[in-house]
Amino acid sequence: MDKTKKTSLKNCISKIWKSEILSAITLNLLFLASILVFCDVKYEVSDDFVMSAILSGAYGGSLNPHLIFINVLWGYLLTPFYLILPEISWYLIFQLLLCFLSFTILSYMLLKKLNRSMALMVITLLLTVFGSDAYILVQFTKTAMIAVMGGSLVFLWALFEQRSLRIEISAAILCVIGTWFRFNIIYLAGGFLLFILIVEIVRVWKNETDHRRFWLKMRKIISAGLLLILVVTGCKLFDDYSYNKDPEYKYFKEYSEARAAIVDASDYGYEAYAEELQKIGISENDYKMMRNWNFADNEVFSLDIMQKAADIIQDYKKNVEISKEVIIEEIQNRGLQGYPVFLACVVLTILSIVFQRKNCWTAIVIWGIGFAYILYCFLIERTVYRTEYAVFLGGFLTLFYFWKKLECENKREFIEYRRVCVIINTVCLFLQLPLYLPDRSYQDVDSWGRKEYIENTFYESWNYKASKYRKIVNKGAKSEELINEIETHKKNLYLLDFQTMMQVFYYDWNPWKAIPAGEFDNVLYLAGVTTNFPDCNQILQTYDAEQPLKALINEKVYLVDSEWKTLDQKVQYLQERYYPEAKAELYKELDGYQIWKFSKE
Repeated sequence: MDKTKKTSLKNCISKIWKSEILSAITLNLLFLASILVFCDVKYEVSDDFVMSAILSGAYGGSLNPHLIFINVLWGYLLTPFYLILPEISWYLIFQLLLCFLSFTILSYMLLKKLNRSMALMVITLLLTVFGSDAYILVQFTKTAMIAVMGGSLVFLWALFEQRSLRIEISAAILCVIGTWFRFNIIYLAGGFLLFILIVEIVRVWKNETDHRRFWLKMRKIISAGLLLILVVTGCKLFDDYSYNKDPEYKYFKEYSEARAAIVDASDYGYEAYAEELQKIGISENDYKMMRNWNFADNEVFSLDIMQKAADIIQDYKKNVEISKEVIIEEIQNRGLQGYPVFLACVVLTILSIVFQRKNCWTAIVIWGIGFAYILYCFLIERTVYRTEYAVFLGGFLTLFYFWKKLECENKREFIEYRRVCVIINTVCLFLQLPLYLPDRSYQDVDSWGRKEYIENTFYESWNYKASKYRKIVNKGAKSEELINEIETHKKNLYLLDFQTMMQVFYYDWNPWKAIPAGEFDNVLYLAGVTTNFPDCNQILQTYDAEQPLKALINEKVYLVDSEWKTLDQKVQYLQERYYPEAKAELYKELDGYQIWKFSKE
C-alpha cells in the first residue's frame, strides 16, 4: 500500500513537472499560500480601504459599485458576492486573485519560452520580490500594473508566436481588468509595450520572406490589438457615463479632479500664488486649508473656486524651472537603489548579459524607457513608491520577455548554467525568509500606544519602508475606546481630520472582513477623497451638516483631530468666515486620539 501511494505521488509530481500550466499554477499557489500563512496582508494606502467600505455599503447602508478610482464595472462584478456572503471582503480577495492569475500566466509563458531551470530562476525572482510586495501591501495601482503588463505581454507573445486563442483571450481579459483598476496605468505600461511591439514586428519582417504572408500575420495582429483597445476604451467610456448621467456623481467626479490637482501638486507657498488666489477670494489660511485636506465647505471651496485654484497652481508650476542638480539630488535622496524591486532589475540585467548576449542590447533601451518614466515623475514632482514599483515591474517584465531558450554547446556548459540558476534561486528564497518572521512587537502595544505604533511605520504611505512588510496590524489591541465612543453615540456625527486619521485609523479594521453596511453612518472624514461623494453627502444631510466646517459648532458634531496638526487653521477659518469668537475645546482623549468640540464663543 505504501509503495502504491509513493508511486502515485511520484506520478502526480511528474505530471505537474511536465505540464507548464500545472507547474505555473502550483508554483504560484505555493508562494501565495506561504504569504497568507506567514505574513500579515494589509492595504498599503487608505484609498483601498475607502473603496472596500463604499462597496460593502459602510457609508450608504447599501452596496455601491462606484469605487472612485476603479471602474464601476469592477464594482458591479463584485456586488453579487457581497449579496451571497456579506461578511467577507471580496474586494481584497479578488484583488489578490487578479495578482495571482497575472503572475501565473506570466509564469506559464516563461516555462514555455525558456529552459526549465532558467524559467524557474526568473519566476522565483519575480515572485519573491514583486509578488511578495503586491500580496503583503495590497494597493490598486500596483495591481493594475501587474494585470496590464502581465496580460499585455502574454497577449503579444501569444499573437506573435501563434499560440492558442484561449491564451490570447485569457491574457486580454487580465489586461482589460487591469485598466479597470487604474486606467492611466496604460501610460506607464505603454512605453514598454510599444518597444516590444516594434521589435516583434521587425523580427517578423526579417524572418518572413513572403510579403503576402507577412501582411496576413500583421492583419491578424492589428485586428486583435485594435479589438483589445476598443474594449478597453469602451469600458472607460462606460465608467465615465455611469458618473456623468447622475448629477451628484458628476459633481463629485469634477470636484475630485480639481481637488487632486491642488493637493497632489508641489507646494510653493501662498506667496507664490497670492495675487491670483486673492482675486478669487482665497486667503492665506484658506490656501492652507485646501493644501491640508480641510476644504470641507462647498460655499467657500465650491467646485468653481477649486477649479480656478487648481488652474492657478498648475499654471505657476509650468513656469517653475527645476535644475538638473536639484533633480539629481532628489533622485539620490529618494534612495531608489535600495529598493528590492530595483535590485531585482539589476540582477536580471546582469543575468541577461550573461545568458542572453544576443538580446542584451534590449536592456539599454528598456532601462532608458524606465529612466525616462522615473525622471518624468521627478519633473512633475510626483514621486510615490507605488508608481516607482510600476516602472520597475514594467522594465523587469519587458526585459525577460526577450529571453530565449539557452543552447548549450556541451554538457559542462549546461551544468554551469544550471548551477547559476540554483544559486540565484537559493539566494532569492533565503532573502525571502525574513518576511516569514513577523514582527511581534504588536504584543507589547496597548490601545493607547497603537496610534503611535501605526504612525511610526505606515504614516508615510507614499514611501518605501522595509518594516511595513513585517509589521502586524490585524492582531493585538485596537482603538476600542474611540470606536466604542462612535458606535454608542449614533446621535452624534464624528468628523475625522484627514492628516490625523487617514493613514492610521483604517488599520483598526481587518481587511479580510467586509465592513458592515451602515458601519460609518455617523463618522466621516472632514474632507478627503470622499468629499461630495453622494453616500457621504446623505449622511451629512441627516445631521444637518452639509457644510462640515461651518457645522462644527453644531451641538451633535465633533471633530477628531490633533492639537499639533491643523486644528488652529480650522479655528482661524471659522473666525474669519463665520464666527469671530469661535473656539475649540478638548472634549475627550481616547486611545491617543483627541475629540474636539467647537463653539461660537
